Amino acid sequence: MTPTVAMKLYGFEWTNQYGLDETAAVRRLSEQGVDWVVVQNRRDPIPGSGVEQLGPPPGYDDHRFRDHLRERGMRVFEATAVYFQPEEYRTRPELRPIASDASVMEPFDWYVGLCPSDPGHVARRAEVLSEVVDDLRPDGVFLNFIRFPGFWEAWTPRRTRGEIKEYCFCERCLRGFNQSTGNELPVDDPRRAAAILQHELRAEWTSWKCALIADVVRRLRTAVCAVRPGTEVLINGVAMGRDDFGDAVREVLGQDLGLISREAEHTELMLYHQILAREPSPWIESLVGELRPRIDGTLLACLQTSPTYLDPPHDGMGRLPGIPPQEFRAALRAIARSAADGAMFYHWTDFVADDARSGDMSAALRAYKEGTL
Repeated sequence: MTPTVAMKLYGFEWTNQYGLDETAAVRRLSEQGVDWVVVQNRRDPIPGSGVEQLGPPPGYDDHRFRDHLRERGMRVFEATAVYFQPEEYRTRPELRPIASDASVMEPFDWYVGLCPSDPGHVARRAEVLSEVVDDLRPDGVFLNFIRFPGFWEAWTPRRTRGEIKEYCFCERCLRGFNQSTGNELPVDDPRRAAAILQHELRAEWTSWKCALIADVVRRLRTAVCAVRPGTEVLINGVAMGRDDFGDAVREVLGQDLGLISREAEHTELMLYHQILAREPSPWIESLVGELRPRIDGTLLACLQTSPTYLDPPHDGMGRLPGIPPQEFRAALRAIARSAADGAMFYHWTDFVADDARSGDMSAALRAYKEGTL
């Protein structure tokens, strides 16, 4: 079976920096074998993160660009950052996550999370996403940052579980846990509650967190399908297994991909090996092999396409300073050998930049798609 190739296309460097117009950009994507494109839109732009993303140039039109993509047979997924909205953090103090030591989460570099249990935030996200779907009529939506707060990018082998802070022990979350489980934890004492939740009630607390995130996915799916029936959901998944940091993806982030995938057609695993200071192989094959049996629907293995997190405050974590062509090919081969249904890439600007040099990345991608890598 021919693998699916998906591309994250958030920024506009391809035109602002490299001079491609919309028609040329879509033609290039098609020539590279891209099937799905994950894009951001003007109504719901992705906030800036660790990778610089330039805004659209004058004259760019969301509708026209998507029409060009569809004319070339590509499926379009509109991205939304569910729990990464820095403006919400700034203006709505009730959304600021609380740690087990009762401290309020502070921004770390570009990242700051939000408490996932606030129904008002979910309702606002659902409203915006519904407006986007109604206007742009995509094939699907990409739910990014769909988890409890945590900067997982720092979870390299040089970290220990004890160094990872867990959120959210706010009064709203504690009350919701009590109501759902019949427990009677003190909702006004995060330290005391956390001491119990992270020990005697660890399994129950983890299950509640995972169920909450899965329910948010369900609610967002229901909202967009009410506007456009059949709209598909693609989930942004953190690529770690049960043995990584004591099952921290479930326990800390509340992200159970097996549970979430029941509410979505497609799941992405962010196999960012340079960020996480891993060798591409056999790590990719092993992790996909562990998670594939748990995940319903399509599973896409996502590779990063350029190195990042090398400067303070992210240095000293064992990351290599580059991703040479041979390593990119090795990572793609690992995906080809794995149980993944296809590959995704973050992000397309790196392919455009490499095309101006050697074209190695595009050549590897075409070989992967053709089964000749």
